[in-house]
Amino acid sequence: MMILAGDITSALTSFAGLGLALILEGDGAKRVRLGWTDEAAPRLEVSAEGYDATAIAAAVHRHASGCAEEASWVQADLEGPPWDGGSAVFSPRIKAASVPEQWRALQHQRHEGIDREISMPEAIDLIGALGEPAYWRFADRSMKKPRPDEGSSRWEMKTRNRGEDFVANRLRHLAGIVSTRTPEGVGAGLTGQRTIDEAYKGNRSDESRTATGLTWPRFTDSALAWCALWGISAFPVIHRLRQPSVTAGAVPVGEFTPKRLVLPVLVGRFSLGRWRALLVSQQLVVAGDPQERSARAWLASHGARAVLQFPFQVSDNSSAPERYLRAGRIEVLA
Repeated sequence: MMILAGDITSALTSFAGLGLALILEGDGAKRVRLGWTDEAAPRLEVSAEGYDATAIAAAVHRHASGCAEEASWVQADLEGPPWDGGSAVFSPRIKAASVPEQWRALQHQRHEGIDREISMPEAIDLIGALGEPAYWRFADRSMKKPRPDEGSSRWEMKTRNRGEDFVANRLRHLAGIVSTRTPEGVGAGLTGQRTIDEAYKGNRSDESRTATGLTWPRFTDSALAWCALWGISAFPVIHRLRQPSVTAGAVPVGEFTPKRLVLPVLVGRFSLGRWRALLVSQQLVVAGDPQERSARAWLASHGARAVLQFPFQVSDNSSAPERYLRAGRIEVLA
């Protein structure tokens, strides 16, 4: 069993727990469970049959090491124009292709990568949940104003400064950092014994973007951020032809710029499957309205003690807007 660093009002904590549970299942662990402790200042607890805190940290280290290997999907770059090796195959927000041949080349490389990873369900889960560049989305029927970013997850929030993308410039970077730690160092970061933010080279906490939008800018341990970014896997994306894709947990549903993230608060030990069922439920989407008594009752009957609402912040930088989740508000389900 492991109790993760971070408090309940940071979305990073919930994402890290969900990502860690996914990593443990990918490691072969049985009876993986996740939930908040029942105390005034709840902590997020992750457990698995036969795994103590040392074994959990070792599993995360193995996972990051595998993703740091050259053959991993995390390391794959797009060859050919307009990317020419400058963007990752599986980043959902990249420079847009300009002709059908380039879109076909992109899809071909994505399909080849998925075929190679088909035996790793946790990789397929994250690839799918990140979404993809939307070759089918345009601002109007003239098809002259493409909107490829509208096929991406709302929780993939890497700022696109200088054309950087999520997989190449954050996930890949963190894989290298976490894989070079010792398993003991990984465990210390996950539990909050130490906070080492190798992904950020400066000394100002409020300038670190290691959390990649899952919390406000601040120092974040690299191992904790690694698990949190894998937590995006628990929030699937559903594509739509004439509107932006829908991301689980984003409210209002289907808007390209949501107003908030809604999460359930499950106290005790629950399976990843139970968490995912609540995260994609209609009841969770509407539970923020106190008048929705039936939705709140349904969530409570499935283990939720409360819901968390995290306001979604967007900067006014028109060329590379920064997105992040602010501190969450707890609403107890009556």
